[in-house]
Amino acid sequence: MKIDFENLGSIKKGGIELNDLTLFCGENNCGKTYVMYSLYGLLDKKFDIRFSFVKKIISELKENGAYELDVADVIARHQGNMILEIENHFKENLPSLFGVTNDEFLNTAIKLGFDEDGIKEQAIQADISSRSSLGKKEGWFLSLEKVAGQSKIHFTYRDKDIPENVLHRIVSINLIEVFFNGLSQKSFLLPAERAGLNLFVRELSSTRNLLLQLAQKDSVNPMELLKDIVDSRYAAPVSDYLQYLNKIGGFRDEKSDYHKYAKNIQKNILNGKHEVDKQGNIFFMPYRSKQKKLPLHFSSSTVKTLFGLVFYLEHQAKKGDYLMIDEPELNLHPDNQRKIARVIAQLVNAGLKVVVSTHSNYFIRELNNLIMLNTSFPDKEQLKKQFSYQDNELLDSGKVSAYLFDKQSILSMPIDDEGIVVETFDRVTNKLNQSSNEIFYAIQDAKESV
Repeated sequence: MKIDFENLGSIKKGGIELNDLTLFCGENNCGKTYVMYSLYGLLDKKFDIRFSFVKKIISELKENGAYELDVADVIARHQGNMILEIENHFKENLPSLFGVTNDEFLNTAIKLGFDEDGIKEQAIQADISSRSSLGKKEGWFLSLEKVAGQSKIHFTYRDKDIPENVLHRIVSINLIEVFFNGLSQKSFLLPAERAGLNLFVRELSSTRNLLLQLAQKDSVNPMELLKDIVDSRYAAPVSDYLQYLNKIGGFRDEKSDYHKYAKNIQKNILNGKHEVDKQGNIFFMPYRSKQKKLPLHFSSSTVKTLFGLVFYLEHQAKKGDYLMIDEPELNLHPDNQRKIARVIAQLVNAGLKVVVSTHSNYFIRELNNLIMLNTSFPDKEQLKKQFSYQDNELLDSGKVSAYLFDKQSILSMPIDDEGIVVETFDRVTNKLNQSSNEIFYAIQDAKESV
């Protein structure tokens, strides 16, 4: 799936194509976070999508309780309009996604590109059985059945007096799952503000509850207070992450298929593990130490920063999900930046889709090591053993896409079997080396002349 942007934040024009690992590089304030947040909103369907042709399906469902669609017919008659409607609905929701006024995105344009043959093949091979319900007691009211290799999509409706606008949205989302696989995965975003949010989420929730209690006590309209709170909301990815942290007490007994990668981070980077109690309070237990478990606020910045990633991998991650990380190198020593790059490579090879925004040359250079070691050459095994590289860390260059955000545009960076060419880092490194050398030799000359 390719996404083209025009007039999005500081970006005048540019596009990206999502891969198993997608990297964003560039200076500060060049649009990387704008694109990452937009991707999050698009993949997580943070917009009210209702395809116009679905109205007929709803009428038939309410009248007959069932409806059958043919994949080829939908593609022939509705594919172009479906993509256009997704683009338009998504653009309309951008102000809500970013928590700003409507006029901020008046000139923004979003274009989605799909392989037409790929859409048909994906739809034919889709194997989906889903049921929508109002709750466990009420049972399901709408089901979709699609068998892999067959062209028919079967809807069944049980009359539960469901509002038409709700049915319209659910049927539309079901069709996205069938026809646009690139838009059907779940996404989880770790914002750059995560260390502070991990630390203060309980205080933020307590403060809001206290404000509401005081409003009721002093005869202030709670709805007006809530309006002020909502009006000062964060961008949706940050707000969603806050909500996620408020629910972690209920997630702690679940186990993800990726929990071993969380253990890897705890063992090789944190040297300890996080613990969460039923109330959602976060603690840290150091390994090989007589210290008792520490409240999160009493732990290191690395422990605070990595909590969200570790907890997600341990309890929530699922194959095919999109994991988005804004600056994975935050608060990490260069050696740990290399280690987190290796963990991310492991996740990509294990089936997670990862989108990363980074300013770290150490992070990129370690990824390049993993790409180079994926090729064949005489001393490969010796070097892997010497530097403790594992087979599950090695990266296929074809699984990686990288983009440079520069001069109000998005440029694809070259990638081959030698890795990613990141000229923006090379320029800074070369300038630093030049200035250091000239300062050093000027001092030596001065000493020799005395």
